[in-house]
Amino acid sequence: MTDVILQVYPTVGDTDAMARLRPIGRDVAAYTQMLEGLVELVQAADELGYWGITHVEHHLHSEGLELSPAPLMLNLYLGQFTRRLMHGQLGLVLPTHDPIRLAEEIAIVDHMLKGRLFVGMARGYQARWQNIIGQTFQVQSTASDQSEADQRNRVLFNEHYAIMKQAWTDELLTYDGPTYQVPYPRSGIPDWPPTRTTTLPYGAPGEVDEDGTVRAVSVCPKPYTSPHPQLFQAFGASPGTLRWCGEEDVTPTILAGPLETVDLLARMYQEGAASRGRDVPWGQGIGLCRTIHFADSKAELYAAVDRYERPVWHGWYEQFGFMEGARLPGEEGPVPKPGEHLADRLLDSGLLLGGTVDDVKRQLERLLEHIPLDYLVWLFHWGLIPRDEGLRTLELFATEIMPEFGLTAASLEPTA
Repeated sequence: MTDVILQVYPTVGDTDAMARLRPIGRDVAAYTQMLEGLVELVQAADELGYWGITHVEHHLHSEGLELSPAPLMLNLYLGQFTRRLMHGQLGLVLPTHDPIRLAEEIAIVDHMLKGRLFVGMARGYQARWQNIIGQTFQVQSTASDQSEADQRNRVLFNEHYAIMKQAWTDELLTYDGPTYQVPYPRSGIPDWPPTRTTTLPYGAPGEVDEDGTVRAVSVCPKPYTSPHPQLFQAFGASPGTLRWCGEEDVTPTILAGPLETVDLLARMYQEGAASRGRDVPWGQGIGLCRTIHFADSKAELYAAVDRYERPVWHGWYEQFGFMEGARLPGEEGPVPKPGEHLADRLLDSGLLLGGTVDDVKRQLERLLEHIPLDYLVWLFHWGLIPRDEGLRTLELFATEIMPEFGLTAASLEPTA
């Protein structure tokens, strides 16, 4: 069975509004209106049977695209308006967060949503904000180029990930890594004042020794979901990342169009899982990113792509190298090619499911017959897409497509 996740980039207006209200990212009325629209969106998704909704983590977006500096807060706020919809992020940029604080905040939101939370993780790619906010950890955004900055980014991602998992699963946390120690200093924190009055009789056994030295910490609260919320990796696109996801039982969300590329990455996931003793059936544990548009004619589809996809794919993704996900096997040169319409590139690569209802059914059928995914991640540009059209598209997909393919909704009562 395949679950549908709406990857919603909170955008405060279309390009006309962005130009008129520059910088729209600081326009109070525009942001308030966006929040109101997101409430309508999650309520509709909840009623229509979508499995989940997720947001990115990006800071300092004055342009108004992907204005989502605090996705956990959005998860908590929007979760109050839904009954069964899962809420998450794709993803939290781990190298820029203190891992203990992030583990605590995730656990609290997990409690407040009674288990309707999933956690996405990313290394980060935007220097404008990551180099500033990450300066405490001396981390920068980087390409996967094995540079010194790339290697430190990887060290911090892996270290923060390991600390978070241990904080969720272990009664006592100790850690001695290249950049982080628990306790600090590792030799212990002496002279804890309430040792005998409070911590020894009531705290976690082993936190403090008889001499009043803190030897470990107990990260509270424990998550509502046992052992922790489901973990996702944002926009996996390299064999190394997919193998790591398989090793760690983390769900990748693959940003790749051509099925040959998807196959390679899915096999790497299986190999990683097998190295840890997990026999994973083809397609299980994997999410695949796609965008979807219904149109009665080619001209209408082209127009929709120009209005709702071009500002993101050309104005943003292409500038950061994400159009590589649309590169065809063996292809060389720029993507898209000079003069090539973005709609043709997205359709030909498979990143776009587009056309009439029957067209989309056939495209989705070919995809799911080839690889029966656990998750279809719909790149949904809410904010660029007007409210009425966005809600109509969600309803059309839910009523005409989802039942035919067994696309499922989350349980009304998530199990802790």
